[in-house]
Amino acid sequence: MEKEFLPGETVVLAGKISPHLFLIKHGSVKLEGNGESFFLSEDDFFGEEGCFFGKPSLFNATAREETQLQLMDRTEAEEFFADNAKAAFTLFIKNSARANEKEEPFNAMSSMHIKLVAGVLPYVIEKSGTEPVYEAGIDLETLAAQIEIPTDNLIDLLNFSKVFGYVAFADGKILTCGKDKLAALFKKYNCEKIFAGVKGEKGTGTVSFLNVVNNKTNI
Repeated sequence: MEKEFLPGETVVLAGKISPHLFLIKHGSVKLEGNGESFFLSEDDFFGEEGCFFGKPSLFNATAREETQLQLMDRTEAEEFFADNAKAAFTLFIKNSARANEKEEPFNAMSSMHIKLVAGVLPYVIEKSGTEPVYEAGIDLETLAAQIEIPTDNLIDLLNFSKVFGYVAFADGKILTCGKDKLAALFKKYNCEKIFAGVKGEKGTGTVSFLNVVNNKTNI
């Protein structure tokens, strides 16, 4: 069925269980909860936690303007996703993100990547360079021991890391960009972690390790 909501009218309250999946046919909806807010518009959907799992809504959902919603029960929702690959993929991504929300995303500034950068930094000779083409003066086994991960895991880490342009692995060799670029990333991470510690936030656990690398590299 479809239902009209006026501007400011509540669709779902946080903590309440709704049996419906809501598809926005026209208008827009504001979601607020857990200290964040965002907006959904035409063809977006919400309410899957109640529709499929009988769980309370994580957000207050409010119409921002005159909004028309399609309300689907579980059977209708299953048919909707079966016929709409894009929506099904969006649902997969949303639920995967929620399941892994406590895990640190792997990017250039993630602690594991920085630990890798810090591990090779003392063994980089070339001062300048923007791409990982210079061979680092350390082998896989030694680096794996220094950053305390198995060698196979290190190879996987290097393969994931190459997209960031600091460290890579090719032809059995650890390659890096110039020391200036590595050091700049390392310094940025170090400063941000110290600042987070001052504010009482998480993320200062590797400061002692970073200090050791600072001493080794004089940066």
